[in-house]
Amino acid sequence: MEEHEDDFVPRLGTEYRTLDEAWSVWNYYGGRNGFGVRRGCENKSKKDGVITSKFFVCNCEGKRGVDKRDHLTKNPRAETRTDCQARLLLKFDRGIQKYKIAEFVSDHNPPLQPPEACYLIPSQCKVPEVACFDIQVAASSGISPKNAHELHSRQHGGIRGIGYTMVDHNNCLRNIRKQSMQYGAAIAMTKYFAKRSTEDSSFKYFEDTSEEGEISNVVWTDAKMIASYIRFGDVVIFDTTFGTNNEKWAVGTFVGFNHLREIVIFGAVLMCDQNKESFEWVFTKFLEAHGGKKCITMFTDQDAAIAPALEKIMPDTKHGLCTWHINKNCVKHLSKLDDENDHITKKFNACLYRYEEEKEFEDAINFLMEQVNGEGKEWQDFIYKSKEKWAYCFMKDVYTLGICSTQSSESFNSILKSYLNCKLDVCRFMEQFDRVLEQNREKEIKSEYAMRSKQSILKFKMPILCGASKLYTPKVFELFQAEVELSMLAHIECLEGSTYTVGKFAVDNETSYKSRQVIWNRDDQMISCSCKKFERVGILCWHALKVLDREDIKVIPPRYILNHWTKTAKDDTIVDVEGRRVIEDPMLDVRNRKADMVRMVTPICDEAANNEEDTLFVRKEFLEFQRKYKEYKEKKKDGDDNPTTEHALHLKKKNGGDRRSKRIPSCIEKKKRAKKAKNKTISTSQDSLR
Repeated sequence: MEEHEDDFVPRLGTEYRTLDEAWSVWNYYGGRNGFGVRRGCENKSKKDGVITSKFFVCNCEGKRGVDKRDHLTKNPRAETRTDCQARLLLKFDRGIQKYKIAEFVSDHNPPLQPPEACYLIPSQCKVPEVACFDIQVAASSGISPKNAHELHSRQHGGIRGIGYTMVDHNNCLRNIRKQSMQYGAAIAMTKYFAKRSTEDSSFKYFEDTSEEGEISNVVWTDAKMIASYIRFGDVVIFDTTFGTNNEKWAVGTFVGFNHLREIVIFGAVLMCDQNKESFEWVFTKFLEAHGGKKCITMFTDQDAAIAPALEKIMPDTKHGLCTWHINKNCVKHLSKLDDENDHITKKFNACLYRYEEEKEFEDAINFLMEQVNGEGKEWQDFIYKSKEKWAYCFMKDVYTLGICSTQSSESFNSILKSYLNCKLDVCRFMEQFDRVLEQNREKEIKSEYAMRSKQSILKFKMPILCGASKLYTPKVFELFQAEVELSMLAHIECLEGSTYTVGKFAVDNETSYKSRQVIWNRDDQMISCSCKKFERVGILCWHALKVLDREDIKVIPPRYILNHWTKTAKDDTIVDVEGRRVIEDPMLDVRNRKADMVRMVTPICDEAANNEEDTLFVRKEFLEFQRKYKEYKEKKKDGDDNPTTEHALHLKKKNGGDRRSKRIPSCIEKKKRAKKAKNKTISTSQDSLR
């Protein structure tokens, strides 16, 4: 049966199942003929509440009401009501349980709009649900409303093709955000976490409630975080030095290195009160989310409340302090003494990174402490008490994977800073945080693809390098190859039995080299070096490689291949604490199903749009399918989706000033910036005089 445009023209006696179906026809008819429409008055039965009659009218129907304040209006708005009589009357027929057109008046007294301007008619500017979803996705992706509206219009053949204006776009976005926060920040956060839990069966979140019933701390993990922690959670960086949203909370992230030596996220935290009790709660819930697995080493900043909390909850975990922050504080407190003492900050850096023996360190740090007075003395005494957590001589045999500070997570934090600010509400903060996570994970996927599609370049055709290139990921192989290259320049001397001393010749053959002691056990294929690089980083040092070469060992002994750094580190199946297989991307099937449906519908729309009759036929069939699908969903609907208010009603407000969204620069950095700005001003003024 062919469909014609006349099927969308109201005619007396036409039957409709519902008023919405009749309204669609009336609205479509108005848009095709250049006038807007409105819903008019209606009559309801007192017995059963059924609407027995309904008017659909022109938007110019009626007249503007008289206001006694009209004489005070200087610039009155233009008249929009002309008492137009165009209307459609529907009456309910109880015999067939349908609505029939009882009256249809098509005469208009206002001028009709031309076809090219019909998309501006208010009744035609309705943002469909699909477009609302696209608008929300564009906003959460960081696309400005103007650019998003232009993108949607180009996808639909122009501004008239999308059926709504820029004002409608902004109103839709505002309504979405307003709706998400209608129950308050606490309920909005709980709704977000509940939604994530339905999408991801491995998603876990915990809310810490204060005595006043306010949420004060939040910890959450998803399937990807859980899988990453099981594989790579031996060394963790916990950083809380970044401000978050308009609640003045701090965001904390548990991150680490994956097999590609790139940052992966193990968990996220929102904290209001950064005290000992809060950190204890955070560490407890973080372990609970990950089945009680404790990391070997954790790096944090110098917050005094973290150390006792970590020692209580994870007593066997080695605590390391961020050397980057210590170095910055060194510049802040000791740089003023550089003029009085010969490069005192460089000497402190030597204590931080260079001295391998405790005696050397103690002699150097005591010498510095004798030279420092005043404010610098207080800071140095404070930092000296925690020397076991930052000095190289104490940390050289600690398993760190080569991490020595929280600055290793700066790449992730820099992305966070570009997306988050103190003006975001909770919902928008969560959207932006998820966006940062998505980008970080997309980067990991690209690196994984590059690793599997490309081969590492070997500088030397050596059996041990050929084997390592097949085992190690690219970045780790480069580190290992550098160790092999250094071993080729090394000097070896056998002391007794299987004990060797290994050192490196200086390039200029003048300065001496420092030797290391290496012990090799042929029977057990075990090797140990005094530099402790394998115990610290997870790859053999060049001292050990020199001895292996001396012993004619051409492959890496299996016990010295750390699975953390291998290409197959992610090939295993991960099971969560409840025994369920962890699906790292639970929404992948949803996206694939949506893409399949879009591919099915798009060709039909593209082909039907070339012909008026085909468009009307497809439109009518889609409306019928939409009605059937709505009925299908109504049958499946279990109940009301409105959230309960059993949870905390409010987020706890942080006392004090605003939380900065960026790290506070030191006084040295401020001086450098001021000097740079001054030089720039001088050069600009000189250029203007030329």
